[in-house]
Amino acid sequence: MSTAAMTRALTAADLRANLSDIQDNVVAPILMRYGRHIFLKFHDGAKAREWLRVMIARVNTRPQEHGTCFTVNIGFTFEGLGALGLSKRSLDSFPQAFRMGARARAEAIGDTGLHAPEHWEGGLGGPDIHAMAWIRTDSDQGRELATQIVRAEMEEIGGIEVRFIQDTMALAHANGIGSEGEHFGFADPISQPPIEGADAPWYPGDGVQEPDGSWRPLKAGEFVLGYEDEAGPAGVMGPEPFELRMNGTYMVFRKLHQDVAAFRRYLQTAAKSLYGSDDEYQQERVAAKMMGRWRSGCPVDLSPDKDDLAIAADPERRNNFSYAGDDQGLRCPIGAHLRRTNPRATPLKRATTVRRHRLIRRGVEYGPHLEDGALKDDGVDRGLINLFIQADIERQFEFVQKEWMKGGEFIGLGANEQDPINGVGGEGSQMMVPGAKQPFLFDLPSFVTVKGGEYLFVPGLKALEGLIQQRF
Repeated sequence: MSTAAMTRALTAADLRANLSDIQDNVVAPILMRYGRHIFLKFHDGAKAREWLRVMIARVNTRPQEHGTCFTVNIGFTFEGLGALGLSKRSLDSFPQAFRMGARARAEAIGDTGLHAPEHWEGGLGGPDIHAMAWIRTDSDQGRELATQIVRAEMEEIGGIEVRFIQDTMALAHANGIGSEGEHFGFADPISQPPIEGADAPWYPGDGVQEPDGSWRPLKAGEFVLGYEDEAGPAGVMGPEPFELRMNGTYMVFRKLHQDVAAFRRYLQTAAKSLYGSDDEYQQERVAAKMMGRWRSGCPVDLSPDKDDLAIAADPERRNNFSYAGDDQGLRCPIGAHLRRTNPRATPLKRATTVRRHRLIRRGVEYGPHLEDGALKDDGVDRGLINLFIQADIERQFEFVQKEWMKGGEFIGLGANEQDPINGVGGEGSQMMVPGAKQPFLFDLPSFVTVKGGEYLFVPGLKALEGLIQQRF
């Protein structure tokens, strides 16, 4: 690319031409069921770069290795980029949130108490985590073989230590609706913000709604560095030089433990409180009001009183809603989890542009399914690994966490209102469910506990080559 072209942010047309330079799982998901996240420490920068010279051939490929198909991708922490030998000029050009890292930013986004970094696993968020390599493959056997190959290459070169490993396996949803199903029983994922210029399919409701009611994709620069974004043609500035940020992104890793038994028990209690009965229908109704979708994936905004499998199964309909005309939350509670994470046309008390706070989420489950109907925890760790993709960690991930998930003022609710699924919970927490017999839930349990986090820079392939060659 010419020097002149590098002085401006790129467009959707440029993205189409550059897709092969963007690491897998950013613009489009890796649809392989088994995953392994390997967290690394670099003891020797030169040896780490030597290993990367070998490993880069496996990024964005699905080669046949011993008859097993797998792919590997990699992202770096700020400490990891320093260990690789990135220049001080380039290191200083990264945004403050990334430079500080997930552990230092935890309190600001509400990761306190049981969610605080002192309880995180494997040293996550700490200075000894320099990179995350993630493997995706189609079988447990393939995952083990892929790991053997990658580790053998590390050990042959030396200077690299494995600090923590987290496995994942996407759960199949029993009703066949949605590509996966998470541990609380909801079809997942249903909606992702589409990127202008990408090849991935998208449907009404996924992107930005125009005044005429139509929908459009978001500008690529909201998620991929070097491109124009929703604020204008300049895009996100930094890191420097342009070649380093071009086709890169920031990925936030989150390990979230889910207390499935507690969630099931609470549905019984909440159903009786809200609707006077704890029968199966009322429990499902409470679950839907808390999430913002029925377990099938049908949005509560389109079908507030009962599940509709036809809507759930229709990609043209299941996201085609905006909460318009439901300012009181009678169809979908204003504080429901999905309404908080993407308020769409919900009037906000704190002025903000919703489209500037969108996130791509690559969520994959870990741990086995808790037996249907079980109301007692079996002691097995299970939950969700979330990989959030964005161009600006502070404006996107951190804003959503601290502004939209941990309070209610931004949507005209009380300070004690919080996300009913991912909130901190505890004494004083509440959720309003308008239209219910008793329209408040009080003292919500904490169903989800943060077990680890990392802020990662995921470079494009040319930038990765530049890191290996120490061009920056």
